[in-house]
Amino acid sequence: MSQSNLQYTEAVVIWDLGGADELVLGTSEIPLKGGATANITEEFWGPTYDAWGNTPVDQIKVGESAQATVNVGGFNLEMFATLFPAAELITDQSDPTKKVVRFGGKVGESMLPYARSLTFRPKTLFDASDATGLGDASQDVTFLKAIPRANMSITFAPQTERVYPVEFVGVVDQATGKLVAFGDNSAEA
Repeated sequence: MSQSNLQYTEAVVIWDLGGADELVLGTSEIPLKGGATANITEEFWGPTYDAWGNTPVDQIKVGESAQATVNVGGFNLEMFATLFPAAELITDQSDPTKKVVRFGGKVGESMLPYARSLTFRPKTLFDASDATGLGDASQDVTFLKAIPRANMSITFAPQTERVYPVEFVGVVDQATGKLVAFGDNSAEA
């Protein structure tokens, strides 16, 4: 393996790259604590026949999944309201410095309309001054459609930084039939 293929960097995580809700996690404005993890899994079924006992004779792909956890180390009400479909940012009418995000609702509602892209980009390739693409996308890992979930466990303890782990679930992009892209997703066939 060429040494140029080895990766040792942290990533920024970009919600809705190029979209109306674009949000970059992992910068000084919205730092990460403990990084971010992307998991991509394929599920298989192995048919067996009596002649070979329990030994599978093939592997049939029956599904795939993509999940991510982004450990946000900053308390940011605007971020919560942007990410979570069931979060509402309220600014006090008489005192605009008073704000609250209230979670709840949308039970029984499809979250698909709220799905956006979720892109992991090495920090060394991120460029906040690049207004059109935020840097070099050649090593991106992108969930084409991801839905954020507010499944947070927040620790309040001495000598502990408060972290807000945000979970994302990838769903298939029904236009392409794909789940995840590696590299520059703007490439066309």
